[in-house]
Amino acid sequence: MAMPSLPAGGMDVFYIDESTAPGSVFAFTAICVPFLRLQDFEWRMVWEEHLKGIREWRRRASKRDGLRVAKELHASKLASGRGRFRHGTTQYTRVEAAQVYRALLADIDFLPQPSVLSVVSGPGSILYGHSQLEASLIALFQRMRTSCERSERLGLVFFDEGHGEYRQMYRKARVYLPTGSRVHNWGSGTATKNLPLDNFVKDANFKDSRHCLFTQLADIIAYAPCY
Repeated sequence: MAMPSLPAGGMDVFYIDESTAPGSVFAFTAICVPFLRLQDFEWRMVWEEHLKGIREWRRRASKRDGLRVAKELHASKLASGRGRFRHGTTQYTRVEAAQVYRALLADIDFLPQPSVLSVVSGPGSILYGHSQLEASLIALFQRMRTSCERSERLGLVFFDEGHGEYRQMYRKARVYLPTGSRVHNWGSGTATKNLPLDNFVKDANFKDSRHCLFTQLADIIAYAPCY
């Protein structure tokens, strides 16, 4: 049996993280990073180019704001002035920390458009019988599937470590992912249709955010609506 070939668009890697404000909103963000592209009739790994871009993003923040290059970014701590993110022996004040956080968000220029997928839900959000966290993740999976379908690409997923329940939901979504129609009807009289994550590889992966700049970036962006 012949092995299936990659679709014309290649493959993307999605790095996912979440953030929440107690009693308010819950946000998931997926950073879509190009991985394989067809160039000059050969498949080339382009992921390294974007890794260089995010490393330079951290270096610019170090020069501009004194943000420690090797420090793992946690948006909730950074934006509030906690966690000793600054070079030297002093911490950012709350005002300085807020400015550094906003500067990081404003300086994201190393990924092609569109590369950021975010879903924000309120405390009473319900989607297909699922509550806030589950509803947000289902909605994010829907957007990820649509992104890969439109670009004719395969997807590979990395979650931050410590969330085994996300893998379970991912595995379920590869078989069953209810999706609504813009006109509230799929033509068969039903409001939803099963559009599984069949353009993603078999299983989700986990990555320790301490060692993954893209997962840290997802955290930085996910925290914005919770800030």
